[in-house]
Amino acid sequence: MAGQVSWISRGVGAADSWFASSPMTDFQIAWVSPAEPREPVNYVRTGPDTAMPIRFRASIALAVPDAAVTIEVFTGADMRPRINELVIRSSVQKPITTSVLRQVLVDQLLRAAVKEAEVPVDSLSAGTVLGTQPVPATGKADEDASIAARIYREAVASGNPAPAMAVASSMGRSRAQVARYIRKARQMGLLPEL
Repeated sequence: MAGQVSWISRGVGAADSWFASSPMTDFQIAWVSPAEPREPVNYVRTGPDTAMPIRFRASIALAVPDAAVTIEVFTGADMRPRINELVIRSSVQKPITTSVLRQVLVDQLLRAAVKEAEVPVDSLSAGTVLGTQPVPATGKADEDASIAARIYREAVASGNPAPAMAVASSMGRSRAQVARYIRKARQMGLLPEL
């Protein structure tokens, strides 16, 4: 059921206490619930054939640390998904402490939630996907703009704060050239207008 949390239990030894410091362990996600879209239900493209809800809630069970997290994700006009609400629950045996909070990697939670929230565009109702239908590439400039748009969308979906720089780095182009590719991609409908 959506919204319910399943705990992953591990034994608690005598050395565990509120004040005992434990060494930093790996961060591990056990599972991510399917996204629960929030009203109004609109989607934004994350790829040529995929989209995610503009606003959704996801529940994530962590194996390490032993906790459950619920996040609400919102994608703004800049096309970057952001967490605007985060709730952490812990088991009774392992209370939430500063050490536990330091182990929770928020950027990985966001990436996992976005990946789980992606759905095929053709499974959505007409008019719920924002942006225009992509125009097929017709030449070298169009091809480069398509590649730049794909890299840009992937960077945005992964929470990268500088998607244009990710395009420049991936394509080995200057920022000015990337700006032209992004402008062309917006004209082709591969990226939404700002």
